[in-house]
Amino acid sequence: MSTRRWKATGNARIILGFLVAFVTFTFVAGTAFGQAATSTNYDSYQVGWYGNAQMGFPEMDLNIVNPGSTGGYSLFDLHGPPYGDLCANIYVFTSDQEMVECCSCYLSPNALRTLNLDTDLTSNPLTGTTPHAGDVKIVSSRAEGDSIEVSVNRPSGLCTTSVSAGGITQTYDLAAFPYTPYGSLRAWDTHSRETTSSPVLYTLTETAFQRANLPPDGSELRKLQSQCYTIQVLEGSGHGRCTCGTGD
Repeated sequence: MSTRRWKATGNARIILGFLVAFVTFTFVAGTAFGQAATSTNYDSYQVGWYGNAQMGFPEMDLNIVNPGSTGGYSLFDLHGPPYGDLCANIYVFTSDQEMVECCSCYLSPNALRTLNLDTDLTSNPLTGTTPHAGDVKIVSSRAEGDSIEVSVNRPSGLCTTSVSAGGITQTYDLAAFPYTPYGSLRAWDTHSRETTSSPVLYTLTETAFQRANLPPDGSELRKLQSQCYTIQVLEGSGHGRCTCGTGD
Protein backbone atom coordinates (compact mmCIF):
# COMPACT_ATOMS: atom_id res chain seq x y z
CA MET A 1 0.00 0.00 0.00
CA SER A 2 1.41 3.37 -0.95
CA THR A 3 1.90 5.96 1.75
CA ARG A 4 2.00 9.66 1.10
CA ARG A 5 5.18 11.56 2.04
CA TRP A 6 4.35 14.83 3.76
CA LYS A 7 6.45 17.89 3.15
CA ALA A 8 6.99 20.35 5.97
CA THR A 9 5.75 23.30 3.88
CA GLY A 10 2.00 23.55 3.98
CA ASN A 11 1.49 20.37 6.01
CA ALA A 12 2.70 21.32 9.47
CA ARG A 13 -0.91 21.42 10.68
CA ILE A 14 -1.43 17.79 9.60
CA ILE A 15 1.71 16.61 11.38
CA LEU A 16 0.71 18.55 14.50
CA GLY A 17 -2.68 16.87 14.39
CA PHE A 18 -1.08 13.42 14.39
CA LEU A 19 1.26 14.41 17.22
CA VAL A 20 -1.64 15.63 19.35
CA ALA A 21 -3.60 12.48 18.55
CA PHE A 22 -0.73 10.23 19.58
CA VAL A 23 -0.20 12.09 22.87
CA THR A 24 -3.91 11.64 23.57
CA PHE A 25 -3.77 7.94 22.65
CA THR A 26 -0.90 7.43 25.07
CA PHE A 27 -2.74 9.22 27.85
CA VAL A 28 -5.95 7.26 27.32
CA ALA A 29 -4.10 3.94 27.13
CA GLY A 30 -1.84 4.73 30.07
CA THR A 31 -3.78 2.51 32.42
CA ALA A 32 -3.39 -0.49 30.13
CA PHE A 33 0.33 0.19 29.69
CA GLY A 34 0.79 0.38 33.44
CA GLN A 35 -0.74 -3.02 34.15
CA ALA A 36 1.48 -5.73 35.53
CA ALA A 37 2.94 -8.28 33.14
CA THR A 38 0.44 -10.98 34.03
CA SER A 39 0.44 -14.46 32.57
CA THR A 40 -1.68 -13.11 29.69
CA ASN A 41 0.94 -10.49 28.84
CA TYR A 42 3.63 -13.11 29.19
CA ASP A 43 1.96 -15.33 26.65
CA SER A 44 1.36 -12.38 24.31
CA TYR A 45 5.02 -11.42 23.90
CA GLN A 46 7.52 -13.50 21.94
CA VAL A 47 11.06 -12.91 20.74
CA GLY A 48 13.14 -14.55 18.00
CA TRP A 49 16.21 -13.77 15.93
CA TYR A 50 17.34 -13.79 12.30
CA GLY A 51 20.65 -13.86 10.46
CA ASN A 52 22.08 -13.82 6.90
CA ALA A 53 19.19 -11.72 5.60
CA GLN A 54 19.56 -10.23 2.12
CA MET A 55 22.80 -12.17 1.52
CA GLY A 56 21.69 -14.68 -1.11
CA PHE A 57 21.09 -17.53 1.32
CA PRO A 58 18.28 -20.07 0.78
CA GLU A 59 14.81 -18.85 1.66
CA MET A 60 14.13 -18.31 5.36
CA ASP A 61 10.62 -17.86 6.76
CA LEU A 62 8.77 -16.74 9.86
CA ASN A 63 5.72 -18.93 10.53
CA ILE A 64 3.01 -17.68 12.89
CA VAL A 65 0.04 -19.75 14.07
CA ASN A 66 -3.12 -18.65 15.86
CA PRO A 67 -3.97 -21.65 18.11
CA GLY A 68 -7.49 -20.39 18.86
CA SER A 69 -6.71 -19.86 22.53
CA THR A 70 -9.05 -16.85 22.80
CA GLY A 71 -11.91 -18.39 20.82
CA GLY A 72 -12.39 -20.87 18.04
CA TYR A 73 -14.53 -18.71 15.78
CA SER A 74 -13.67 -15.70 13.62
CA LEU A 75 -15.46 -12.38 13.43
CA PHE A 76 -16.32 -13.37 9.86
CA ASP A 77 -17.94 -16.68 10.86
CA LEU A 78 -21.70 -16.89 11.29
CA HIS A 79 -21.30 -17.58 14.96
CA GLY A 80 -21.46 -15.61 18.19
CA PRO A 81 -18.58 -14.64 20.49
CA PRO A 82 -16.08 -15.32 21.89
CA TYR A 83 -13.96 -14.59 18.83
CA GLY A 84 -10.38 -15.70 18.43
CA ASP A 85 -9.08 -13.31 15.76
CA LEU A 86 -5.70 -11.85 16.68
CA CYS A 87 -3.16 -9.37 15.36
CA ALA A 88 0.52 -10.25 15.25
CA ASN A 89 2.20 -6.90 15.87
CA ILE A 90 5.70 -7.42 14.48
CA TYR A 91 8.79 -5.32 15.21
CA VAL A 92 12.05 -6.02 13.36
CA PHE A 93 15.35 -4.83 14.84
CA THR A 94 18.95 -4.89 13.70
CA SER A 95 21.62 -6.29 16.00
CA ASP A 96 22.46 -2.75 17.19
CA GLN A 97 18.95 -2.22 18.61
CA GLU A 98 17.56 -0.13 15.75
CA MET A 99 13.98 -0.81 14.69
CA VAL A 100 14.00 -1.06 10.89
CA GLU A 101 10.50 -2.35 10.10
CA CYS A 102 7.16 -2.93 11.81
CA CYS A 103 3.68 -4.08 10.79
CA SER A 104 0.53 -5.83 12.00
CA CYS A 105 -0.74 -9.05 10.47
CA TYR A 106 -4.20 -10.58 10.92
CA LEU A 107 -4.71 -14.23 11.87
CA SER A 108 -8.05 -15.93 12.35
CA PRO A 109 -8.28 -18.95 14.71
CA ASN A 110 -6.25 -21.95 13.54
CA ALA A 111 -4.63 -19.94 10.75
CA LEU A 112 -1.02 -20.02 9.58
CA ARG A 113 0.75 -16.94 8.24
CA THR A 114 4.16 -17.23 6.58
CA LEU A 115 6.45 -14.21 6.17
CA ASN A 116 9.65 -14.40 4.14
CA LEU A 117 12.73 -12.96 5.84
CA ASP A 118 14.09 -11.28 2.71
CA THR A 119 10.93 -10.09 0.97
CA ASP A 120 8.55 -9.36 3.87
CA LEU A 121 10.67 -8.46 6.91
CA THR A 122 13.92 -6.85 5.73
CA SER A 123 13.36 -5.57 2.17
CA ASN A 124 11.94 -2.17 3.14
CA PRO A 125 14.15 -0.81 5.97
CA LEU A 126 13.53 2.69 7.29
CA THR A 127 17.01 4.02 6.59
CA GLY A 128 17.68 2.17 3.36
CA THR A 129 20.57 0.30 5.00
CA THR A 130 20.12 -3.42 4.44
CA PRO A 131 19.80 -5.37 7.73
CA HIS A 132 21.58 -8.72 7.88
CA ALA A 133 20.98 -9.87 11.48
CA GLY A 134 18.90 -8.90 14.48
CA ASP A 135 15.80 -9.84 16.44
CA VAL A 136 12.07 -9.96 15.78
CA LYS A 137 9.47 -9.23 18.46
CA ILE A 138 5.81 -10.21 18.22
CA VAL A 139 3.05 -8.89 20.49
CA SER A 140 -0.43 -10.33 19.99
CA SER A 141 -3.57 -8.24 20.44
CA ARG A 142 -7.27 -8.32 19.62
CA ALA A 143 -7.92 -8.06 15.90
CA GLU A 144 -10.81 -5.66 16.40
CA GLY A 145 -8.56 -3.27 18.35
CA ASP A 146 -9.12 -1.49 21.65
CA SER A 147 -11.83 1.12 22.06
CA ILE A 148 -10.18 4.54 22.01
CA GLU A 149 -12.39 7.43 20.91
CA VAL A 150 -9.81 9.85 19.48
CA SER A 151 -10.55 10.13 15.75
CA VAL A 152 -9.63 6.51 15.31
CA ASN A 153 -11.54 3.88 13.38
CA ARG A 154 -10.38 0.30 13.83
CA PRO A 155 -12.39 -1.87 11.43
CA SER A 156 -13.63 -5.14 12.88
CA GLY A 157 -11.38 -8.05 12.14
CA LEU A 158 -8.52 -5.97 10.78
CA CYS A 159 -5.20 -4.91 12.25
CA THR A 160 -5.13 -1.35 10.99
CA THR A 161 -5.96 2.10 12.31
CA SER A 162 -7.36 4.96 10.25
CA VAL A 163 -6.39 8.45 11.42
CA SER A 164 -7.93 11.68 10.13
CA ALA A 165 -6.20 15.05 10.44
CA GLY A 166 -6.35 18.17 8.32
CA GLY A 167 -8.96 16.62 6.06
CA ILE A 168 -6.69 13.70 5.15
CA THR A 169 -7.26 10.10 6.27
CA GLN A 170 -4.36 7.67 6.39
CA THR A 171 -4.37 3.99 7.36
CA TYR A 172 -1.57 2.57 9.48
CA ASP A 173 -0.82 -0.69 11.26
CA LEU A 174 -2.12 -1.23 14.79
CA ALA A 175 1.51 -1.88 15.84
CA ALA A 176 2.13 1.89 15.69
CA PHE A 177 -0.61 2.83 18.17
CA PRO A 178 -1.58 1.99 21.75
CA TYR A 179 -3.14 -1.44 22.20
CA THR A 180 -3.39 -3.95 25.03
CA PRO A 181 -1.51 -7.28 24.68
CA TYR A 182 -4.02 -10.08 24.40
CA GLY A 183 -4.15 -13.74 23.49
CA SER A 184 -1.34 -16.04 22.44
CA LEU A 185 0.27 -16.77 19.11
CA ARG A 186 3.00 -19.32 18.33
CA ALA A 187 5.91 -18.59 16.00
CA TRP A 188 8.89 -20.37 14.46
CA ASP A 189 11.58 -19.08 12.11
CA THR A 190 14.08 -20.86 9.90
CA HIS A 191 17.82 -20.17 9.77
CA SER A 192 20.16 -20.88 6.89
CA ARG A 193 23.92 -21.33 7.31
CA GLU A 194 26.67 -22.12 4.86
CA THR A 195 28.42 -25.35 5.90
CA THR A 196 30.89 -25.81 3.04
CA SER A 197 32.15 -23.35 0.44
CA SER A 198 33.20 -25.80 -2.30
CA PRO A 199 30.72 -27.01 -3.23
CA VAL A 200 28.45 -24.48 -1.52
CA LEU A 201 26.14 -26.34 0.85
CA TYR A 202 23.73 -24.98 3.42
CA THR A 203 21.99 -26.29 6.51
CA LEU A 204 18.48 -25.15 7.38
CA THR A 205 17.23 -25.23 10.97
CA GLU A 206 14.02 -24.07 12.63
CA THR A 207 13.77 -22.35 16.00
CA ALA A 208 10.70 -21.62 18.10
CA PHE A 209 10.21 -18.06 19.34
CA GLN A 210 10.63 -17.68 23.08
CA ARG A 211 8.01 -16.14 25.33
CA ALA A 212 9.17 -13.20 27.43
CA ASN A 213 7.82 -10.83 30.07
CA LEU A 214 6.75 -7.29 29.27
CA PRO A 215 7.96 -4.92 32.04
CA PRO A 216 5.23 -4.08 34.57
CA ASP A 217 5.75 -0.34 33.97
CA GLY A 218 4.79 -0.71 30.31
CA SER A 219 8.01 0.88 29.10
CA GLU A 220 8.95 -1.80 26.56
CA LEU A 221 5.50 -1.87 24.97
CA ARG A 222 5.36 1.94 24.79
CA LYS A 223 8.81 1.98 23.22
CA LEU A 224 7.83 -0.53 20.55
CA GLN A 225 4.63 1.33 19.71
CA SER A 226 6.19 4.82 19.68
CA GLN A 227 9.13 3.76 17.50
CA CYS A 228 6.73 2.13 15.04
CA TYR A 229 4.61 5.32 15.13
CA THR A 230 7.67 7.35 14.19
CA ILE A 231 8.38 5.00 11.28
CA GLN A 232 4.88 4.80 9.86
CA VAL A 233 3.32 8.15 10.75
CA LEU A 234 5.93 10.81 11.41
CA GLU A 235 8.51 9.66 8.87
CA GLY A 236 5.70 8.89 6.48
CA SER A 237 7.71 7.70 3.46
CA GLY A 238 6.42 4.12 3.46
CA HIS A 239 9.88 2.81 4.27
CA GLY A 240 10.03 0.67 7.41
CA ARG A 241 6.62 -0.97 6.94
CA CYS A 242 6.92 -4.74 6.64
CA THR A 243 4.44 -6.92 4.76
CA CYS A 244 2.41 -9.90 5.93
CA GLY A 245 3.42 -12.59 3.46
CA THR A 246 0.94 -15.36 2.73
CA GLY A 247 -1.82 -16.98 4.74
CA ASP A 248 -5.11 -15.97 6.34
